[in-house]
Amino acid sequence: MEARTFRSYAVAAMFIAAIFALALAAPKSEALMQKATLAQLAEGSTGIIQGQVTDITSQWDADGKTIFTYVTVTVDQWFKGTGSQTITIRVPGGEVDGVGLMVEDTPVFAKGQTVVTFVEPSEEQSVMKVKGLFQGKFTVENGKVREAGLPLGDFVQRVKSIVKAQEKRAQEK
Repeated sequence: MEARTFRSYAVAAMFIAAIFALALAAPKSEALMQKATLAQLAEGSTGIIQGQVTDITSQWDADGKTIFTYVTVTVDQWFKGTGSQTITIRVPGGEVDGVGLMVEDTPVFAKGQTVVTFVEPSEEQSVMKVKGLFQGKFTVENGKVREAGLPLGDFVQRVKSIVKAQEKRAQEK
């Protein structure tokens, strides 16, 4: 009986050791999203705006399968590109009639917020989306850009200088 118990413990120990070895051999997981620099966000954007969030509404798509939130921004300034004084930004997710859809890495907007946002056209006509998901939306609070930890003026100067350098390189090609 003792030999049988010893073998059971030995088998269990080998099993645990094998699982531990497999866990150590598993590939290291990395984040799906790499941190984007301001230059990378600017390069891929068709527009960069500063403005005020004036309205937020969520609705089902035409198929009734996905919820999107539509954010209306009154534009104070275009740092890259040109457009109207009001733009609509589409963000996946939202809540309609008590049904919610949360999509990871999407930017979150609040009515009344001042934002600097890197935008590009969405799949929907006349609607923009945020370049780089949450990374392309910056919130201005008390004269500072929260995500960058910079005064708004310094942040805007940095963005303008990046855009100017990119435009200059494009002209030289």
